[in-house]
Amino acid sequence: MKHRIAKYANLVFLLLGMGLLAGMLLRLDPNQVFDHLGRIGWWFGLAFGVYVLAVMCSSAAWFLMVDPAAGRVRYRHFLAALWAGHAVNMVTPAASVGELYKATMMKGRIEGRELVASLMTFNFLSTLVTQLFTMLAPLVCLLMVDFPAPVIWALFGTASLFFLPVVGLYVLLRFGAAGKLVKLAAKLPLVRFRDPEALLAKARAIDERVQSFPRRQPGRFALALALLAAVRLLQVAEVWVLLRALMPEQGAGWLLLLALASQTASQLIAWLMTFVPSQVGVAESGSAWLFQTLALDPMLGFAMELARRLRKVLGTAIGLAIGSLAPRWRGVDRPEKQWGVKCTGNVAGTE
Repeated sequence: MKHRIAKYANLVFLLLGMGLLAGMLLRLDPNQVFDHLGRIGWWFGLAFGVYVLAVMCSSAAWFLMVDPAAGRVRYRHFLAALWAGHAVNMVTPAASVGELYKATMMKGRIEGRELVASLMTFNFLSTLVTQLFTMLAPLVCLLMVDFPAPVIWALFGTASLFFLPVVGLYVLLRFGAAGKLVKLAAKLPLVRFRDPEALLAKARAIDERVQSFPRRQPGRFALALALLAAVRLLQVAEVWVLLRALMPEQGAGWLLLLALASQTASQLIAWLMTFVPSQVGVAESGSAWLFQTLALDPMLGFAMELARRLRKVLGTAIGLAIGSLAPRWRGVDRPEKQWGVKCTGNVAGTE
């Protein structure tokens, strides 16, 4: 019953987003929008290449967060699992089912507690680096370019509010998130564990691995952080490539600062509208609004985000194909059969 409600809610938000996207397209004149998209041309291939490089760097960061002695780990396994899990996140609300998918694809290759600990560490550090970039980018724009200050300050203020949960998450991890969650779940009236003490011991072992990772593997930890920072820079680079095609008359440095502001706005919209699958419609509308408030042509922002939408559709399709083929390569059941949760029942949306 809950799965049906979630599926229908997913469909409703997707349809609303698509309606908003269609409305924006009609309001801005479809012919001009397609003319702008045509100007991108071969730059789209370059932007997609930047996206692939970002996925590879992100996969390498996760790979470095796993103890090599914990299982039969190969970089290609992490790349496949991360790309597939990311694709599942893009087509489901709240972007959480993909984490289960990643774990399922890596099941049997890495010792269970090490796998969970690596995912917890990877997701926290990825969120932390993203939050820091999202906060710092508006400050860089304020110092180096003459954008309207109220708009940039609004971006910075919103990003700062989103940083508060990260602080809370750090405190939770510092004092044993897995163990505390198991203790809390054991107190719920409708939850029954077969062996709560054994489960609690596993949770504490996971907490210990998460907390000790920087001490045990300082070199891998530092390199993983550098790769996660590179991922954020590559996201900005993707926007810069598209803006370079759309606004060739502008200087490369000015476009880079505009790309920083655009990526910040896109990230904030993704967090605010996480219940909309892939933020269909709201991402494009948000970019058009940002360009308008910066005294630029809103059609340029809309066309840029629409080009990113096409890239996301292609990237998501590749990820879903990897997730579909991976069980056949390994000769195991699909993830929803292993975990008792249907992971890919609603794949109508794209990000």
